[in-house]
Amino acid sequence: MGKSDSIVFNEYKALLSGIEPASVAFLGFSAENDFTRSVVCKIREFYDLSLENWQINSDWSLRQNYDLIVCTRCPYFARHPWDFVDRCHNHLNPGGYLLLDWGLGDHWRFPDYKVGWRRGGEHEFAYCSKYLPDNCLWSCMWRKSFEEEDEVKAFWSNVAGRFGYSKDETLSDVVAREVPALVDYDYDKIKFKFLWPDSPQLYIMTLSKRNDP
Repeated sequence: MGKSDSIVFNEYKALLSGIEPASVAFLGFSAENDFTRSVVCKIREFYDLSLENWQINSDWSLRQNYDLIVCTRCPYFARHPWDFVDRCHNHLNPGGYLLLDWGLGDHWRFPDYKVGWRRGGEHEFAYCSKYLPDNCLWSCMWRKSFEEEDEVKAFWSNVAGRFGYSKDETLSDVVAREVPALVDYDYDKIKFKFLWPDSPQLYIMTLSKRNDP
């Protein structure tokens, strides 16, 4: 369990409050965890590279459409996030919901702190025997208006003037420079969570609904 799990799991649950799906797809999940077990539904299916049934940067499809699709700690691996978001929405039942989260900061496996995924010739990646050796992080959901949110302000105030970042630049400047692929889409709810002042991390969590028939 990661040190942020107990915190962000509660944020996910708050976003899903009042939603009672009959079917759920968990993308990027290989097994149950404390969060997935909290989602009550009749049909629950897991998709992950380690299960050999889903790869975020492939021409993927799911077994069926769902009332809820959840993909957390994973969307930033999408090289083409707009295609990824569209595919998720296309696998929702009418009126279904999509929970995604994105992140910035806190790259504890690398010696040089980065707000985004690529800085100083180094590209953030995740690697273990189950995953591809070039499994780089590519994307983030971002709007300049996010800079006015309290949690985002707290994140940037803990970064600006540290780690080689200037107080004269904006967080949007840094995101545009260090995140290779940015995406923006409509959402019904959004939550931000700033964690760990010593190694600042920002979660961006969105819940969107499929309204078309």
